[in-house]
Amino acid sequence: MWNDKETDVDLLGHRRIAQTIVEIMREDELRPLTVGIHGSWGAGKTSILSLIETELGKEPDVLCITFNGWLYQSYEDTKSALMELVVHELMQKRTAGDKVLDLGKSLLRRINWLKTAKVVGGAALTAAVGLPAASLFGLSGLLSSAKGLLEPNDSSGGKNTTLTVETQEEPWLKEEEATVPAQIHAFRTELKELIKRSTVERLVVLVDDLDRCLPPSVIDILEAIKLFLFVEGTVFVIAADEDMIKYAVRRHFPDLTILHEDYPKYYLEKLIQIPIRVPSLNKLQTQNYIRFLLLQNHLANNKERLNEICEHFESARTTPYDNTELTYEFISEQLGVPDPELRTTLSIAEQLSSTLAKELRGNPRNIKRFLNTLFLRERVAKIYGLSNVVKTDVLAKLMLLERFHQEQYEKIVLEVIQSDEGHSETIQRLESQVIEKKKPEALPKSNTVKVEKGESTLDSVLRDWANLAPSLQNMDLRPYAFISRDSAMSFRSSDELPGVLKTLFEDLATGARMTFIKHEQALKGLDPAQAKLIFDQLKQLSLKERNWQSRPKPMEGLLFLVHQQPSLEVRLIELLTSVATKDMGVWMATAIDFVKSPEGVRAKNGYFNALLQEPESSPALKTIIKQLSK
Repeated sequence: MWNDKETDVDLLGHRRIAQTIVEIMREDELRPLTVGIHGSWGAGKTSILSLIETELGKEPDVLCITFNGWLYQSYEDTKSALMELVVHELMQKRTAGDKVLDLGKSLLRRINWLKTAKVVGGAALTAAVGLPAASLFGLSGLLSSAKGLLEPNDSSGGKNTTLTVETQEEPWLKEEEATVPAQIHAFRTELKELIKRSTVERLVVLVDDLDRCLPPSVIDILEAIKLFLFVEGTVFVIAADEDMIKYAVRRHFPDLTILHEDYPKYYLEKLIQIPIRVPSLNKLQTQNYIRFLLLQNHLANNKERLNEICEHFESARTTPYDNTELTYEFISEQLGVPDPELRTTLSIAEQLSSTLAKELRGNPRNIKRFLNTLFLRERVAKIYGLSNVVKTDVLAKLMLLERFHQEQYEKIVLEVIQSDEGHSETIQRLESQVIEKKKPEALPKSNTVKVEKGESTLDSVLRDWANLAPSLQNMDLRPYAFISRDSAMSFRSSDELPGVLKTLFEDLATGARMTFIKHEQALKGLDPAQAKLIFDQLKQLSLKERNWQSRPKPMEGLLFLVHQQPSLEVRLIELLTSVATKDMGVWMATAIDFVKSPEGVRAKNGYFNALLQEPESSPALKTIIKQLSK
């Protein structure tokens, strides 16, 4: 099995990205420099940082510091935590003499002084980062507050009383430095001098897990980088999902109008000079990645041997964009001995790659989690003495259905349990259809079966699944149902949504109609798979609500979504039927009166009839249902 930690064994071919960033760092005229490594959760950003750190470890004149924002966000001031870490690391690199030590102590005192200046942070300090004027002038109250905090106050005789801190407690502090702008300037000057006097030619700070931080911590860290630490000789590499940073900026400026919806983008562009986006894995890359993971497991995590094979595979490619397949033949040649068991294990990659590349959007961490669940269940089978009857390829095929088509999987499991032979009528029907449609003289080159005219998308997907090897129709599937009864897939709901859907989901989840009504056209334009993704996440939020006497907030957004996507009407009714009738409020009857599709109307009428016959149903609810039925 595999952990979620970053690795410096390059299974994804990201070393070239890391080497590119290191090459950019070496260009003196580009420093100070901020590089952004952007990608979704689990895309491999932290592994790229680890590869960068390994590359920089070969250069003695470089000080590389890793700052994990998520670990430090519990501190009172995340901004100060980053600044203190940088200063401490530089002090440890000092040469003989006390000047470097004195500079370090002075910088730490300035950080403490800034902690006491309560006005540090907020909109005014953020404005000092520097943003396009066209955006700033449109922000109501922002420039006026910034001016009041960052410039002298004429009414006080030219002295900025807002930012002045009593200096009696800090005898080292000059009176003219007792303002935040002066402290920023002094801090930057002394930091520049500290870097110059140390043995460090380049100071590189790798900022990780920024997209896991709460919005205030995100802004704190970004402000510390731009306002205090961005001096000659410094390089910052920020690994984060750019959508999450934009979200933090929107939260920091809650009063942004629709006219300034691009402000978070401008903020990010001002802070990050060179953005590098980590691409999702395509089908072949997903297949290669799965095979590397399976090989890693086969080698019992022999890091050195695995690294050698990875490097040989990379060097065997003529160009970096070659679609080169990692084959069993190549691996066995590197290992020096044939291994039939390894051949069988690696064949699973071809079985999984197409679906995981599509449904998990080629996300390495989610792919790893899927494989962890697969091998966990194999261990469960071994514990129960079923290892001789449970085959990995069969288990993997069933898990694809379980993970991506839960309702169909549950139906099949029910059929298997009720059958004396452990067979599923649904699987027999699906696989029989595939066999009938295949012609021996023209077998398809891939596992994808074309959509027939008049066939639904779901039917097509299920036929594609049935077409995967091995055939299950005559197999006893009861052992697989037994070891899978935990339904152990644990993918976080927010991470299942692509970036383009996150904003839609977040706004619908607020329950505020004015927040999500602007997305009406976007919701109508969603394809069924996208709409189902958002529906499932809103459904999970709604089911967490204990009180259904009043309408749950997520239900507001869910109802609006179903208005725009009638194909979800039956799913909506099924959700409502899962709530105890005694707990259902009277709002429900009128809330779903919009249902118009034939399937939706049948489901609604069946639900209403059941409520009318249920003794525990609210009398008021029954009255409204009867009125609506007239």
